[in-house]
Amino acid sequence: MSATAAHVVDATDVILRDGSTLRLRAPAAEDADALVEFFSNLSEHSRYLRFHGFPSLGPKLVEPVLEPDWHERGALIGTLEGRIVAVANWVMLRDPHAAEVAFAVADSEQGRGIGTRLLEQLAGRAAQAGIEEFVAEVLHDNAAMLAVFRDAGFAVTRAGEDGELEIRFPIAPTGGYQEQVAARDHLAVRASLEPFFRPRSVAVIGASKRRGSIGGKLFRNILAAAFAGSAYPVNRNGDAVAGVHGYRT
Repeated sequence: MSATAAHVVDATDVILRDGSTLRLRAPAAEDADALVEFFSNLSEHSRYLRFHGFPSLGPKLVEPVLEPDWHERGALIGTLEGRIVAVANWVMLRDPHAAEVAFAVADSEQGRGIGTRLLEQLAGRAAQAGIEEFVAEVLHDNAAMLAVFRDAGFAVTRAGEDGELEIRFPIAPTGGYQEQVAARDHLAVRASLEPFFRPRSVAVIGASKRRGSIGGKLFRNILAAAFAGSAYPVNRNGDAVAGVHGYRT
């Protein structure tokens, strides 16, 4: 494996607009069954939009995305808590500087910015392989995919009116594109920190019933500050603190 290929297969974590973490990595041979299951779980409409038809759901369907060489083809799968929720891939065209790109996102996870994050990462890796332009054949009624290309920040051109559209865009990271990425990063990081600054519950480890102890004082301060969520004192004996039931762990 070349140094470039070794670099691009590393797993990457990206933050979605709701603050959750999506793990991106290259699909390996052992992901075949999980990928077949992923495509099988897509709605018929989503499968039709992805494949422009209804392909046979089996190992041959996913072979083109497994173990990409990052020279003539590249691919990434996105997972949430170990479950595949998205897959994107590119295949080099006759022009060695252009590649056809395609995406699929689980129906239940659409609208969270997964497609956009996939496009960002896939484009960056494709650029390292010498690809300069992505081309996509998109059905005219595939509004979600058209929105991904439009909102990513690339300079998109489209051809065709009815039925199928050809989308083309250079993947070099222009200033405008980098501003869009930075704005998405800002919103995503802010959302990821929201549970810390506005928690629904707090457990104070070492909250002692003994007045004057640091943990006990901290717990009582939380109550005194009229925290709107649930507060749990945790101490060795499970003693109640300030009248609140305690827990040993």
